[in-house]
Amino acid sequence: MEEQRQWSGKTDGTLWMHKALLALMKVLPLPVLYLIMGLVIPFYLLFNPKGRQAIWHYLRKRQGWGRVRSALGCYGNHFLFGTALLDRFAAYAGRKFKTDVLDYHYFGDLAAAPGAFVMLSSHIGNAEMCGYMLSTHLKRMNVISFPGEKSTIRSWREKMMGVNNIRMIPAEPDLGWLFTLNGALSDGEIVSIHADRNFGSPKSISVNLLGAKADIPKGPFAIAAMRGLPVIAAFTMKAGLGRYQVMLFRVDTPDMEGLPQEEKMQALADVYAATVEKVLHLYPLQWYNFFEFWKY
Repeated sequence: MEEQRQWSGKTDGTLWMHKALLALMKVLPLPVLYLIMGLVIPFYLLFNPKGRQAIWHYLRKRQGWGRVRSALGCYGNHFLFGTALLDRFAAYAGRKFKTDVLDYHYFGDLAAAPGAFVMLSSHIGNAEMCGYMLSTHLKRMNVISFPGEKSTIRSWREKMMGVNNIRMIPAEPDLGWLFTLNGALSDGEIVSIHADRNFGSPKSISVNLLGAKADIPKGPFAIAAMRGLPVIAAFTMKAGLGRYQVMLFRVDTPDMEGLPQEEKMQALADVYAATVEKVLHLYPLQWYNFFEFWKY
């Protein structure tokens, strides 16, 4: 079971494939590339049984869908995931997307105020696109990233993020990135970190999500609770062709003051899980954790 609940998070493909795709982005309309990708997905589903099974279980057991709808949903989920990846490459190639930001004041007020804050992201929707759509020059944003990406993709991403006053901090195994993280928080900057998947740490918090228990990483909530930092959650959801919707939520509870640290972490994690539920009810097919996430 433990092996099934791991997923690398790397973008598939070789270096020449990524460069070829970037070149195609500059000459072909995105819908054409979506169509080509859609023809390949059935083969990907066939040869990736673990990912397919994980999404099947999610749709059947957590969303409560029937067999036929879940089967179609597996295809729809992988198709939307593919469009999310293609949209990232389109952004690298200079294409722009229309963006609607809901409740921007949650982000804007904290960005304008003194002091650091934590922004929680997830493998729902297209989190990377959030960095191109939600940024501020009032404070630098520090994005804790998966360290295993290929160097070319990492350099493209860093170039795009750098324009928006965003610094990438790879979560390297030697844990040296924690010193950079602490420095950013001490300087009153923004820290963006995925709160639904561990970066190699075994420490987790159990939450109720879509009617079942699941483990999410303790680290993001420990950072916020120990320092008493404000927390928001951001979800960047594909809302149509060339269009995204950024959904923002405050992650706090009115009765958290005076709680022990462990209880504060749990309270924050529970509120975060509730926001994830809200988003997944609206966008059920944009769940991109392709491993057995829940404790079935």
